[in-house]
Amino acid sequence: MATLQGLDRGLRALDLISLTGDGLTVADLAAQLEIDRAVAYRIVQTLEEHALVSRQGKRVRLGAGAATLAGRFRHQLVVAAQPVLQELADDTGTSAFLTVAHGARECVPVAGAQPTVQDGPVQVGYRIGGRHPLEKGANGVAILALQPPSPDDSEEVVRSRELGYSVTSGQLQQGATGIAVGFGVPGAVGASIGVVAMHDFDIEAVAARVRLAASRLEELGNT
Repeated sequence: MATLQGLDRGLRALDLISLTGDGLTVADLAAQLEIDRAVAYRIVQTLEEHALVSRQGKRVRLGAGAATLAGRFRHQLVVAAQPVLQELADDTGTSAFLTVAHGARECVPVAGAQPTVQDGPVQVGYRIGGRHPLEKGANGVAILALQPPSPDDSEEVVRSRELGYSVTSGQLQQGATGIAVGFGVPGAVGASIGVVAMHDFDIEAVAARVRLAASRLEELGNT
C-alpha cells in the first residue's frame, strides 16, 4: 500500500519526539529520520503550526495539541472499554478496571465496573482518577512489562513478561489481589485492564479472561 512520504515522516517525527522527556533538536531528528536537516526543520515547523510540538530554545517537545488529542483518545478508549469491563467483571465476579499510564512514572485508573451479581463478601473499588506509581499494583506493573527489558526491572515486572500478566497482593489495598494485562495504545506509554478482589479465586482462569479482554481493547485502539 502506498503511503504519503511527508505525512509518514511527520508522524514518525512526532513519535520520536514523544519518546524523549527533554525533547530533540532538529539535528537529532534529522539524524534519526535519516533526512536532510532542512527537511526536518520543515517537518517541525508544520507540526508547530498545528500545536503538536513546541520549540524551547533548540529543543523540540510535544505541544498542547498533542495533549488535546491524547485526551480525546482517552475518552474514546473509556467509552469503548466500558462493555468489555462489565463483561469481565461479570465473568470473573471481581471488580474490573482500565488504567492508563500518566507520564513515565505514574498510572491512573480511568474506568471501572462492578459485577452485576456480587460473588464475594466485599467488592474492591479504586478511586477513578487517583494516580499511583507504575511499580505499585498489578495495573502499573503490567504497563511496565510492555517496555523493553531493563537491568532495573523489578522481579514483578520480569515475572509479568514471562507469564503474560501481572499479579500482586496487598500493594494498593490490604488483603486485595489484583491481576492485570498491559496493552499498547497509540500516543501513550501504555494501558492495562485488570481485576481486583478481596476473596480467593482461580488466578490462571481469571488471568486468561483478562488477557482476552486486553486483546479486545488493543484491537479496538488500533482500528
